[in-house]
Amino acid sequence: MRSSRLPLVMFIATIALMSGALGWLVFETTRAPDMPVVKQTAPVSRPAPAVMPHSAPPRASGPASPQPPADAGPRIESLNVPGALPNEAILTFRTAEALAAFRDRAASLGLEVLGHDARLRSARVRFNNTRGLQADLAAHADDYNSVGPNYVVRIPGLPAPAPQTDTSNAGGHEPFRSQGLNAIGATGDHSTWGRGVTVAVIDSGITAHPSLQNAQITHIDLVNDGSEMNGHGTAMASLIAGSGNNVDGVAPAAKLLDIRVGDSNGDSNTALLSSAILKATDLGARVINISLGSNGSSPMLEEAVRYALSRNVVIVAAAGNEQQTALSMPAGLPGVLSVGAVDASGTQAWFSNSGTGLTLVAPGVGIVSAYADGKLVIGSGTSQATAITTGVVASLLARGYFGPNIIPLLTRTAEPLNAPATAVGAGLIQIPK
Repeated sequence: MRSSRLPLVMFIATIALMSGALGWLVFETTRAPDMPVVKQTAPVSRPAPAVMPHSAPPRASGPASPQPPADAGPRIESLNVPGALPNEAILTFRTAEALAAFRDRAASLGLEVLGHDARLRSARVRFNNTRGLQADLAAHADDYNSVGPNYVVRIPGLPAPAPQTDTSNAGGHEPFRSQGLNAIGATGDHSTWGRGVTVAVIDSGITAHPSLQNAQITHIDLVNDGSEMNGHGTAMASLIAGSGNNVDGVAPAAKLLDIRVGDSNGDSNTALLSSAILKATDLGARVINISLGSNGSSPMLEEAVRYALSRNVVIVAAAGNEQQTALSMPAGLPGVLSVGAVDASGTQAWFSNSGTGLTLVAPGVGIVSAYADGKLVIGSGTSQATAITTGVVASLLARGYFGPNIIPLLTRTAEPLNAPATAVGAGLIQIPK
């Protein structure tokens, strides 16, 4: 009998335990919790900050730095970098309307608008500190495309005399003197070369000179400071369109559009250069000579170059004289015909910059040219090489060649040199037959 009762007892015990557990569960779910409930919220999305080239450098590895408050907005850093005008910035906006709105409020922010270009949607501003600009970026981040330095653009000077061991380039010193045109095949009567072609010389201004007395020149002064003109622009003009016994330009029949952007020291800036490129294009220049350069670019300059190229203008720019392994700007920009210098032996000039994208080289050591006050000088530089190349381009345009085909033509017909492409590009420029 006892064994028959055991299953019944176990069943009753199991039912009792289940009833107790169920009662405890009901009790726990009805009483108030001991700790407050923490509600999880999704992160708040914020507009992306304006693109700011040349902003803060990458952080070094190590402990994380304290983060700024979430509402601090975009930050401004690295505007006063080496090679830039102090306390200046170039701002580019997404629309012309955004630029106009900024100009209306700039003074209240403590910012001085030194210049603007509606088509480039850009403004050049001066500041005492970046607080006002920082505040505007935080409030109008969606209006901005970029904020960056206003780089100095200057006539390439020559570095110190070539060292005994020149590790930067091939070290060519042999002067061309009056034989530069012979080296590129510009022999015989070329008095009509360049006829009907307008060449813009964006430089330090062109002054009167006997070698330019037959040249057709239109003068535009964007500096307009009343200072004496640097002779560099006159030298470039004479190599492009000069004529006479002592100075012989490549394309004497070309019309010159003189756009002065360099002061008496030969200094300018990327904002002024960008505006000059647009002006030259709008006034009908088919080739633009830029024997100037800077060590940095900007979206404003890049947009100006794209504008000219889209209208089939050929931009010829100097690689620079700093013995560097990078091209000056705008020579380093896509689509620009960038020019280095060689000496009379075909060796890369000791000062000429090297770099990826160098198009070709031209005579640039010991070149005779005009200068201010009716003088003649013997000079060296990628500036001279650029002006000679511009003359060649003008002569080809006058012969009916299409602007966008000029670079492929010149690289195909250049004289190969025994040097890397980074040093001499496709080789020494030649006049196509």
